[in-house]
Amino acid sequence: MANNGMNTDFKKLVLLKTDYTKQPQQIIYMTENYEKYPVELDDYECDLIIKNAIVFGQLKSTLNQMSKKKGIHTIHMSLREISDLGGWMAAESNHAHSPQKADELGFLCDHFENIEFQIKHNLIEPKH
Repeated sequence: MANNGMNTDFKKLVLLKTDYTKQPQQIIYMTENYEKYPVELDDYECDLIIKNAIVFGQLKSTLNQMSKKKGIHTIHMSLREISDLGGWMAAESNHAHSPQKADELGFLCDHFENIEFQIKHNLIEPKH
């Protein structure tokens, strides 16, 4: 696999997928060096992410765990994870099979984009 100038000491791999075959799958690499930011998600939103994006490692484990516990949970993610999940929720929303699912995925996309905006404008501090 080509390095493409990225750090090759990868600790986590997140593979996000699409439900349609005309778009290639995208592989996103995460390193442990990224700062983590708090993301509030409820159990249903965690389940939506699991069902609409293939995630690996600690993020997958955390989302699986939180999808089984009722309530709102704080999950720590890197800016890259937040940005990528927002983009893929938008793509899945655009190709949803029902208006309700499109709205739910669109809401998740908006949620991730709002958090990304706040991080980029120093309105949210990373977890230390």
